[in-house]
Amino acid sequence: MLLRFLNWTPEVEQNEGVVVIHPVAPHDVARPLSVVTWNVQYAGTRRKRYFYDGGSETFADPADVAEALAEIRGVLAQLRGEGLDIALLQEVDRDSDRTGRVDQLAQLAADWPNWVSTPYFRSRFVPFPLPPKRPLGRVDLHEAILARCALGVTRRLPLPLLDEPPLRRSFNLHRAILTSRVPLSDGRHLHVGCTHLSAFSRGDGTMGRQVDAIRRWMDACGDDPFLIGGDFNLLAPGDEPRRLGAAAGEYVEEVIGRLSGVSQRVPDLGEHTYLPPGAAGPDRTLDHIFVSPGVTIETHRVVPVAPWLSDHWPLFVRLRLA
Repeated sequence: MLLRFLNWTPEVEQNEGVVVIHPVAPHDVARPLSVVTWNVQYAGTRRKRYFYDGGSETFADPADVAEALAEIRGVLAQLRGEGLDIALLQEVDRDSDRTGRVDQLAQLAADWPNWVSTPYFRSRFVPFPLPPKRPLGRVDLHEAILARCALGVTRRLPLPLLDEPPLRRSFNLHRAILTSRVPLSDGRHLHVGCTHLSAFSRGDGTMGRQVDAIRRWMDACGDDPFLIGGDFNLLAPGDEPRRLGAAAGEYVEEVIGRLSGVSQRVPDLGEHTYLPPGAAGPDRTLDHIFVSPGVTIETHRVVPVAPWLSDHWPLFVRLRLA
C-alpha cells in the first residue's frame, strides 16, 4: 500500500489531454514538416556530475536550471525560425525536488499553440540514491510533444520495464511512447511518437522488448505515415560498441536494426548526439528519428548547442509527406 501511495505505476494504455493555447489548422502537406527530438536532461546541465553517471550530485543548482531553460527556449525559437513544426522532448521535469519544483514544460511550451505530455517517472518520494548521497525525493518527469500544427487523439503506450526486483522497479522509470494522431490537410493522419527507452539494461532483454513494442506501434499505423523520435539509448546500426571502451557494456543489445525493414532512420552513422561525462563534444548516437517508408527525408542534422547545457544535442529533420 505504501508503494502505491508513493509511486505512480501505469500499466495500461491511456489517453492524454492536449493543451490547446489557441486553435491551429491541420498540417498542410504541400509544405515540408520539420521535427526535432531532444533530451533536455531536465535542465540540470552538465555543470554537475550526477549519481547515475558515477558522480555524487542529485540536485541541480536553481540558477543553472533557470539559465538552461532560457537557453533551451532560445534554441527551439531559433529552430522555429527555420520552420520547426513539432518538438519531441524527453526528460522534462514538471514538479521535481531536484530542480526546485519548477514546471519546466510550462516555460518550454509557452511559445507553442498546443502541446501534450505524459509522465514516465513520478513519485511523491524516491529514497534513492541512498545516503550519504541526497535522495531524489519528489519526482515528476515527462516526455512531451510541442506542435505548431493541430494535435489529435493522443495516447500513452506503456513500454516493457527493466528486469529488476519489484521494489526497485516500483521506484524506477516507467517508459512509454507518447503518440498523437496529427491531422493532415489531405484527410490522412500522421502518427507522431515521442519516446525514451531504458538505460542501464545491461543485456537483460529489455531493449529488445521495447524495440519490438515500437515495431508493433509502427505496424498498427497501417497506411498512414508515421514518425517517432527520442532517446533510444541504443547505438546506430553499424556502430561498433568496442570503440567506447568500458562504456561498451551499456550497448550490448544490438536490436535497433529490427526497425530497419519498416522505416527510415536518421542521423547517419558518425553523426553523434550524446556527450558522456567529461567530453567536450558528442561521441556516440543515442537519439534517432524513424519515419515510414513513404515519407521523403529532405534534410537532417545534429544541432550543436553549448556543451554545458545537456548531455544530448538536438536532432533536426525536414520531411515531405505528400
